[in-house]
Amino acid sequence: MARTQIATLLTDFGTEGPFVGAMKGVILQTCPRAQIIDIGHDIPPQDLLAGAMVLARAVPHFPPDTVHVVVVDPEVGTDRAILVGRYGDQIVLFPDNGVVSLLERVLPLQEIRICRNLPQSPQFISNTFHGRDVMAPLAGHILNGLNISALGPRPATYKLFELPSPTVEGSRITGQVIYVDRFGNLTTNISGELARQVGGRLVNVTTTCNSKDAGPLVNAYAFVDPDKPLVVFNSSDMIELAVNQGRADEFFKAEAGTPVLMVME
Repeated sequence: MARTQIATLLTDFGTEGPFVGAMKGVILQTCPRAQIIDIGHDIPPQDLLAGAMVLARAVPHFPPDTVHVVVVDPEVGTDRAILVGRYGDQIVLFPDNGVVSLLERVLPLQEIRICRNLPQSPQFISNTFHGRDVMAPLAGHILNGLNISALGPRPATYKLFELPSPTVEGSRITGQVIYVDRFGNLTTNISGELARQVGGRLVNVTTTCNSKDAGPLVNAYAFVDPDKPLVVFNSSDMIELAVNQGRADEFFKAEAGTPVLMVME
């Protein structure tokens, strides 16, 4: 069977300007048969937690040997390393800034290397655009069959960050918003597993955000009237606050870090 030649891009570049197109062009110069898929380019600028959330939720669903290029890189141009890792059957190129922290919770790390031995020396490396000048050509070479173990040594350490953990006191779970998606839905750090451990069948649950009632725990957004708040288990089995056909971030005046309380009766 032919090797998969799929590359994905996840950046905070937005869709205007030359940046995404330039990276795609470089990948295709190196691997003309590459199929390039956009995971997304609307990560809020320099928001590593948002990048980590999107990466962890998207990567597990790709075919084996897909190469994922992550450019959410506030420290571009410094001495921070560029790393390449194999997570399960996926390959991820990323700056050493913690953006893979949540991916490591859903896919096992099998190998990780520092990208030092570039297969060919670029004519020019911009201090502000390593995505184009280092990571994109590396992605093309990996798609062509380059073994990531040839790229450099294993790092002694690399950056990971810890999500704030919810606290449990009896039948109360105190957590917080950790991600706001483009619909204004609020992902919390309260897992479905934890909610079920504390609340059992979750028959009587009261949830508040910023001290405002978050509505009933339901199975889907449309189970409440338009413009009404609700609580669901999202596609990653995390507690999510939403407003049917509206924006929960505006309804609750919430952002990452806003407190959320669940009380199981």
